[in-house]
Amino acid sequence: MILGLGRMLLVMLVLLTVVYVSLFLYWRAGVRMRLEEDWVMEGRPGDRDDWIAERLAPVARRIRTWLIFFVYVLPVGGLSLYVYLTN
Repeated sequence: MILGLGRMLLVMLVLLTVVYVSLFLYWRAGVRMRLEEDWVMEGRPGDRDDWIAERLAPVARRIRTWLIFFVYVLPVGGLSLYVYLTN
């Protein structure tokens, strides 16, 4: 029983990691694209990559925080609650 649950948790964590990385890269690319459009529309002087990296860092940190909660904490917490309530 415990061995099966541990195996299921391990597989679940691997799959959740794939989902986490995919969503993080997808949302980060979307934010980067919007920042590039803003840079072009405003006609800013200077280095575009530095300007984008400076504004992308705090957004990436927020995305990472929300994704950890929604991708890891909620599913693992839901599974734990289900196991607790059914046993």
